[in-house]
Amino acid sequence: MINIRRLIGRRTIGAATAAATVGAVGLLGVGAASAATHPAAKVNDVSVAVKKIDNSSAGHSYARLVYTNTSKHTVSIKGYSGISFVAYRTGTQVGKPAVWLHDHSPKTITLTPGEHTGELVSIVDPGVYGPIKHHSVTSDGFRVYLPGETRALFAPFKTRASTRSVAQLAAEPVGVTK
Repeated sequence: MINIRRLIGRRTIGAATAAATVGAVGLLGVGAASAATHPAAKVNDVSVAVKKIDNSSAGHSYARLVYTNTSKHTVSIKGYSGISFVAYRTGTQVGKPAVWLHDHSPKTITLTPGEHTGELVSIVDPGVYGPIKHHSVTSDGFRVYLPGETRALFAPFKTRASTRSVAQLAAEPVGVTK
C-alpha cells in the first residue's frame, strides 16, 4: 500500500516565499502567479519528466511529474496541471484528462533556475474498467499543460492506458510532492 503522507511529505520548494507572497498580495486563484515578484512559468521556462513510483496499490500505480526551471529567471507555479495520456505516436489523447484531487490546497511554488518541484499522479489500471483486450494501448507519455497555459509540454512515459472514456488519471496540485 502506498504511503501518501510519505510521498507528499512536508517539503515544498519555496514554501516560505509562497507564504510571504500570499500574505503580501492576498489569496491568489488557482493557476495565478505571484504577480508581485515572479512571473508564472511558461512552457519555455520549464521541462517536465516522469518518475515512476514503485509503490502501488490494488488497481493503481503512481508517478511523479517533475518540473524543472530551465530558464535563467525565477518563475512560479500555482495550481493543477492539465494532464492526459497520449498515444499512437501522433499525440492523440487516450481516455479523459486527469481529475484534480482537492485533498491539498494549491500553493504558489517559486522555482529559481535549476530548481524543481513535483506533482503526484495516480493512474488507474485499465483492467479496473473491464477486459483490456481492444480497450487499452501503450501510452507514449503525458501531455501536460502548466496551470494557466494553453501550450503543452510532453513527458515520455510508457504504460498501459485505457482507450475508454474514463477518468484513469488523478492529480494533486503542483508542489504537494517534490
